[in-house]
Amino acid sequence: MGELMLPNSGSVYVDANVIIYSVEKIDPYSTMLQPLWQAATQGQFVVISSELLLLETLVKPIRDGDQTLEAIFKQLLTSSNELQLIPITSEI
Repeated sequence: MGELMLPNSGSVYVDANVIIYSVEKIDPYSTMLQPLWQAATQGQFVVISSELLLLETLVKPIRDGDQTLEAIFKQLLTSSNELQLIPITSEI
């Protein structure tokens, strides 16, 4: 598996798999993604994604009735300083 290359500044777009691997601690990916979240927490860059992330990440916890996991995803996606959701537009 390769190494994660992170920018010194700007924005980093992530898809649902990055959030799912990180929240559910699915290795080896969650370990590989730790520098991403550490750098974002330190303000090195902003992690962004589209509002579709809400739907993509909540399907499994809702289907499985896992209210704890659902709450963790909702907290990260709606109240996190490290992650910003952007509206879905035709330009995006």
